[in-house]
Amino acid sequence: MPAERLDLLLHGFLSRFFAIPARQPASGSVTFAQMRVLWTLDQLQPATPGRIAGALGIGSSAATEIVERLAKAGYLQRAHTDHDRRRVVLRLLPKGRRLVEGFRANRQSRLRKLIGRLEGGDVRRMSEALETLNEIVNRWKGR
Repeated sequence: MPAERLDLLLHGFLSRFFAIPARQPASGSVTFAQMRVLWTLDQLQPATPGRIAGALGIGSSAATEIVERLAKAGYLQRAHTDHDRRRVVLRLLPKGRRLVEGFRANRQSRLRKLIGRLEGGDVRRMSEALETLNEIVNRWKGR
């Protein structure tokens, strides 16, 4: 399958499945990029802005800008470590945790609805395809 076709399929799925409707209460007033940082921080915390940037494949300046906005909005905390005052560590604040949990619950609800509309064979195929994609990406990132 040519890369262009695969790119269109992947983009179409991700855009529709992970879309954050502007009026969705679970998304609050954050952008998709900000939500990605919060999701990633939830998985990796405590983490540095550099680690978040690496996990998301974005530049450190972009990550720092997003982190600053999220900190000012009260979603996460930036703190210097005791042993190295130059090192900044990020942690979700309760407001950020509630946002991530609400969005995760909404995403899982949408996934349950999708699975409920599928036949058993389709659920198995979808699961196998996602496992394969994860294995491929993990091998590629491991290089």
